[in-house]
Amino acid sequence: MSNKVGDSMKTKVFVSHPYANNPVLNRKKVNKICKDLVKQGFIPISPLHLFSFYDEDTDREEILQICYRLIDICDIVYIYGWSDGCTKEHGYAVLTGKPFEVKA
Repeated sequence: MSNKVGDSMKTKVFVSHPYANNPVLNRKKVNKICKDLVKQGFIPISPLHLFSFYDEDTDREEILQICYRLIDICDIVYIYGWSDGCTKEHGYAVLTGKPFEVKA
């Protein structure tokens, strides 16, 4: 099988979503997004879930650098909001030519 964006069974989707402005609500929203993506056959890559062990306030730049590497290995970036981090992830996708879709 191929690993193209159109092949949803293999497509890795980077989920760019705000977090810091409302962590509890945003986690619930991303949980639903990821569940929906899996039901569609996509592989969600969610920084919100991957980095819960980090201290958001002091490790933000380190997390962002890792997010850029994750964007590199994903097939597409889905953007669900416009926080500072989402804006930077979008900018990185544009800079590197990574396909993206604005979902919100």
